Amino acid sequence: MNDQNEFRLSAWGIRNPVPVTVLFIALVVMGLFSYFKLPVKNFPNVEFPAVAVSVTRNGAAPAEMESQITRQVENSMAGLANVQNIASTITQGSSTNVVQFYLGTDLQKALDDVRTRTDQARADLPRDVDPPLVRRLEIDDQPIITYAVSAPALSIQELSWFIEDTIARTLQAAPGVAQVRRVGGVDREINVVVDPDRMAAQGLTADNVNQALAVASLDAPGGRVTVGGREQTLRILGAAVTVEQIRNITVPTGGGRSVRLSDVADVGDGSAEVRSFALLNGQPVVGFQVSKVKDASEITTENGVSAAIDKLLEKHEGISITKILSRVDQTRAGFIATWHTLLEGMLLAALVVFVFLRDWRSTLITAIAMPV
Repeated sequence: MNDQNEFRLSAWGIRNPVPVTVLFIALVVMGLFSYFKLPVKNFPNVEFPAVAVSVTRNGAAPAEMESQITRQVENSMAGLANVQNIASTITQGSSTNVVQFYLGTDLQKALDDVRTRTDQARADLPRDVDPPLVRRLEIDDQPIITYAVSAPALSIQELSWFIEDTIARTLQAAPGVAQVRRVGGVDREINVVVDPDRMAAQGLTADNVNQALAVASLDAPGGRVTVGGREQTLRILGAAVTVEQIRNITVPTGGGRSVRLSDVADVGDGSAEVRSFALLNGQPVVGFQVSKVKDASEITTENGVSAAIDKLLEKHEGISITKILSRVDQTRAGFIATWHTLLEGMLLAALVVFVFLRDWRSTLITAIAMPV
């Protein structure tokens, strides 16, 4: 009697095929929708509890960085809880301390604790160090694509500015792109070369010129002012916009007199000192690297970057952009291999069912059920 009243899901599904069919159709639709929304990435969304502290000091030797900066930062981190190890890397004028915590540690709390300890250690650091940079270590921060740009008609300075002003702004509008960083090239710089003889004739020193440049190249808030019964914000615009304006900066010489900067120095539009370079087939080029946002798909990001680059090449003739390295190729190959493995597994399973049962109906049901 109990066996007759027992509810059997399979028997109910056979007697009522419509609800079961609707349920499986809904599952298929939801599955397809979720599949196309899933990002394809090489690494999962995993956060390692590690925080890096970077401190720079222009011109400092590695020995000075170790004794005056690195040890001070390490000592300040020694009392933190759940610290697994502390690793330090020292180069010319730069010190990086990586504090690794045990798995399971709250990363946000660890980041706040490291930032607090770093602020407390500022009192023991030299006064001329740059503000310390505290950041968490992210796997997805690494660039996924590297390009090389060449243009025979442009100088290295012009090509560098083209990458920063045109290419970077265009690519950052592509979906999934987080940062575009230039590799090699030079930075634009206004060079002020003082003439010792002309400065001595005017009774000036290099420090006087430096102070005049610092004061003249500054925009500052000026408070609030009431005009016509309405309150408005006042700003003091003192920063130079063109090279000619810099040449016309006045340098006080004392006694109420002043001279123009161009009278004691040569001012010109140039470039900064070359610190890095890039070569492609022995020819000088300027490269750039593209990084994606954390949750973006690598394949979708690369496709968007490629489409944006194609539009750039159509607008700017004489520019050649060559893809040098792409981490997405490995991700795409792994994704395709996974697809092939799934299809081969389903086909082989259906074949085994047919070999043992010799029934096309059962084989078809098995083949449809597996992807569902």
